[in-house]
Amino acid sequence: MVTTGGTTLKDDILRRQEAVHVVVGTPGRILDLASKGVADLSQCKTFVMDEADKLLSPEFTVVIEQLLSFLHKDRQVMLFSATFPMIVKDFKDKHMIKPYEINLMEELTLQGVTQYYAFLEERQKVHCLNTLFSKLQINQAIIFCNSTNRVELLARKITDIGYSCFYSHAKMLQQHRNRVFHDFRNGVCRNLVCSDLLTRGIDIQAVNVVINFDFPKNAETYLHRIGRSGRFGHRGIAINLITYENRFDLYRIEQELGTEIQPIPAVIDKALYVAPGIEDTPSSTPTHGGSSVSTSNAHQATHPNQSQQSNQAHRNGRQTNHQPSDQSHVPQPHDKPTLPPQQLTFQKAAPIDSLSHATPTEYANGAPPPNSSRVNNHKSTRGGNGGPHRGRGGGAHRAPSGIAPAA
Repeated sequence: MVTTGGTTLKDDILRRQEAVHVVVGTPGRILDLASKGVADLSQCKTFVMDEADKLLSPEFTVVIEQLLSFLHKDRQVMLFSATFPMIVKDFKDKHMIKPYEINLMEELTLQGVTQYYAFLEERQKVHCLNTLFSKLQINQAIIFCNSTNRVELLARKITDIGYSCFYSHAKMLQQHRNRVFHDFRNGVCRNLVCSDLLTRGIDIQAVNVVINFDFPKNAETYLHRIGRSGRFGHRGIAINLITYENRFDLYRIEQELGTEIQPIPAVIDKALYVAPGIEDTPSSTPTHGGSSVSTSNAHQATHPNQSQQSNQAHRNGRQTNHQPSDQSHVPQPHDKPTLPPQQLTFQKAAPIDSLSHATPTEYANGAPPPNSSRVNNHKSTRGGNGGPHRGRGGGAHRAPSGIAPAA
């Protein structure tokens, strides 16, 4: 029996009338069933916590403690997690007696996932994303942002340059998130823009590329994000878009995880992320003919004055981009992690405003953005039927597809 919040309690009561051997659900809903006498857990001797680090965070700790009080005293508790912070160790010492610990971190955590970074300015991120779409053979990709507003704004930007995508975040209705996940898993669309809501427990075999559009602040979040690729023994790549402000976060995460995030090369070997036997076809063909892509460097195409600064930045690693005018506040060179520059140059798409200066409008609340098109049954050459964009009233949340071709 599966039970979660967001569904009616009546359905669970009806299903409970039949024999139930296993209950899978969220802590709050299971506690609700137990406290109301719908579920008798007094003879339950097995308690499993998946993503234990999340379930033992402050928002769930009280619920877990209460839930344990309903279980049989002679019970077996099992914890599963990719990370084990101190709060998990404290719980283990309190509620588990001489537990066995099986550590597969070194063998499995980063196996099969090749990690790269692209060092750039905030205004170049969409241009870089456009270049990755055109150069990589993407089967399916998940793109992470650090806020719900940026998720929807980026989804709009992606469709503006001609690629269809879904988006998902915590502020959407549960039924809408379920539909997005179901359609994405079934291959309706190649790209999914999302928040950290989808960093845990999402196993989609077809995902071979993960892009951190916004770089995470801690190693735990980074580990869960890049783990969305390379599932089921397959290979995958993780590409991180790094700004000047992220350089210390990148260095710290490398140290904490004991891994190396390499500068992105001009050409990525397909053997690192494409399964053998997959047909070599363009995976990121624009959905309309009006978005011409220039092969010139974004620095030269948009801001010629930045070209020399960019070249100097490539020679010095990360020491010149985004330096403030007040030199007294510039970190000294010995304070900065030294990493070689990437070789990838960015193709320029149609003029796009920086996300950092974009203002969320009605689009951030689920309504279509201004001047957007609604086209039903728009077929994307990148991943299937685009479908209409709908607001919170119904349907899957996705960026508006069907941008009209230029005359």
